[in-house]
Amino acid sequence: MKKNNQKGISLLITLLIMTAILSITIGIANLSIGEIQLSRESPYSLVAFYAAESGVEWAMFQDRANGMASQSYGNPPNPPISYCLDSYNNICYKVSASGTSPSRTIQSDGSYKTTVRSVESTY
Repeated sequence: MKKNNQKGISLLITLLIMTAILSITIGIANLSIGEIQLSRESPYSLVAFYAAESGVEWAMFQDRANGMASQSYGNPPNPPISYCLDSYNNICYKVSASGTSPSRTIQSDGSYKTTVRSVESTY
């Protein structure tokens, strides 16, 4: 009699062990998918950073070429200057500037696909 009552316990233990293994496997798969997406999007971040850096370099060139008195970008009522380096791939930057030397601040936001990176320079 006792033998028939204990037949189901091995099935229950097997089921619990399989559930634990499945839970661990799903957790590891979820982490792996997140890491794969992050590594896929990291080149986007680099392109967006370089686009923002290009915007800062452009603004510094404009200051040097036109003098600090010429503040044709980034100051009210003028909106910040936006420029697309590659309109097919949507690689763009938006530059705004404020202040005068020695505390002139230039901020540039570079974008590529869904990624936006900002660079700020004060000189």
